[in-house]
Amino acid sequence: MQKSFINQGVSALSTIISDLNVKNIFFVVGKNAYPSIKKIIEPHIHGINAEYFSVPDSNPETIILGCEKLKRYNSDIVISIGGGRIIDVSKLISTVALTTDNYESVIKGHKVITRKFVPLLVMPTTAGTGSEATSFSVVYLQNKKYSVVSEYLLPDYVIADSSLVQEMPQYLKACTVFDAFSQAIESFWAVNSTVASKKNAKQAIELISQNIHGYLKGDSDTNKHMINAAFLSGRAINESKTTLPHALSYFMTKRYNIPHGHAVALTLGFVGKINVRSGDEKLKKVMLEIADMLKIDVMNFDQYWRDLMQMSNLEIRLSKCGVKEVDLELMIESVNVERLKNHPISIDKSMLIKEIAGIF
Repeated sequence: MQKSFINQGVSALSTIISDLNVKNIFFVVGKNAYPSIKKIIEPHIHGINAEYFSVPDSNPETIILGCEKLKRYNSDIVISIGGGRIIDVSKLISTVALTTDNYESVIKGHKVITRKFVPLLVMPTTAGTGSEATSFSVVYLQNKKYSVVSEYLLPDYVIADSSLVQEMPQYLKACTVFDAFSQAIESFWAVNSTVASKKNAKQAIELISQNIHGYLKGDSDTNKHMINAAFLSGRAINESKTTLPHALSYFMTKRYNIPHGHAVALTLGFVGKINVRSGDEKLKKVMLEIADMLKIDVMNFDQYWRDLMQMSNLEIRLSKCGVKEVDLELMIESVNVERLKNHPISIDKSMLIKEIAGIF
């Protein structure tokens, strides 16, 4: 079972190291993330041997290199410090699951991960992805997005604290918070939602909606709320998984380099509108619950979402993000079938084309 230390400071690191009798640490870090918080970490690892693996990207070759390097060292724990991409990479490294011979089978789900090589502690430096609370890892293979899923990918320990969250450019800050916000909303309406996932999603939605304005304006008092919300949204999607907006986003991120949180946000507004307009009574009730959390009229969901994006300086038009209309059908064809099954309403291709064309 995962042990989490949310907004409790970094001193938990000393406790974990002592409890596990750690002598050697294998750090998996982002090249920009670790140097800025090195001084916070070092007092807690004094006298302990440390090996560092800096992650330049999340390509399979990089993950394989990390797996091979970990196997060469007598490490007692992997400690991951960085954003969602770094954490996703560290999950796979901690299982040493990928090799040059099997990586395609593992990534495509044909080969199951059966163990964890050493325990994994993650320390997120952004408040957004929720990867610290999930048992899956996103990997791109031959320009296609895959989610590797295994109980062994869930981090054993999480230390999420405002002292670790880096100063980010305003655009990136907005992207990460919209990632968490979108995850929570999608989780709440997902087919696979549960009582527990809805509870976590509801808390995340309310925390973000109440604090997003202050957070984006630099109010440091809101940081702890966003850290908590990101963790809760991760917990929520770990049970429910995501739905259509996430499924549409991956094409935009891979082909046009639109950051994930922005890519998801671009379509979530109109998808929510469709849920309200065309959903059955059960779905309409769910949308009313979401609207109540946001303190808005459910019929204004799409407008609320677009206004919030604009307030956050996120572009709401696909064309202005560089997306070409000729790629519209490709975007729809790229959608993961499992994500579509998890969406609470069947949306046919013609309706999707019409709605997506409306945000060009």
